[in-house]
Parts: sequence; structure tokens; C-alpha cells
Amino acid sequence: MKIKTENLTGRALDYAVAICDGWSADYLDKNLDVMPKYSAEWSECGQLIEKYITALALHTKREYWIAGSGGYGTSWGETVQITVCREVVRKHIGDEVEIPDELQR
Repeated sequence: MKIKTENLTGRALDYAVAICDGWSADYLDKNLDVMPKYSAEWSECGQLIEKYITALALHTKREYWIAGSGGYGTSWGETVQITVCREVVRKHIGDEVEIPDELQR
């Protein structure tokens, strides 16, 4: 199922980030339980910030975070982790991503 990157959350977002971070889609499709929790755990998200993100800021009204990774465009989210993950996916895959149906339930 195609999902807009700006709407990705939870395990669907983690799946897309894992693909960007070098995991095989075939392997992940059969082993969803080993997928890192990038959007929830600092130990996973922190390395993404160091590797991909060039700008990270809290919106002045403190309603959401904004992240950039060089070039054009940025991503936003309710938490730093979600924002960073969406930006990694946007930069590497684009504005839409194919996600297995079972991750959308």
C-alpha cells in the first residue's frame, strides 16, 4: 500500500527507515519482529541524526519539529524521532512509500 511519507507513523515508518538504512525488503517482510524501532527508541534514532540530518528545529509555536537533510525540502513531526525518520524516508525514497499492508493495521 502506498502511503504519503508525511503520514507515516509507528512500525510503517520504522519499515521505511529500515529500507533507507540498508535493510532488505525481502528480509524485513519475513522478519518484521527484528526491525529496529527507529521512531520510538533514541538508541536507533540517534544514529540517524548523525548520519543523515543537517538541520533540526522546534517550530516557534512548539507545535512540531522540523528536520532537513540538505538539498530541498524538509519534514515535520510531533516528536524528534518521528520527524527525523520522516526526513530520512523523504530524502531517500520520496513523498510516497510502499508499505506492507500488515503494517497499516
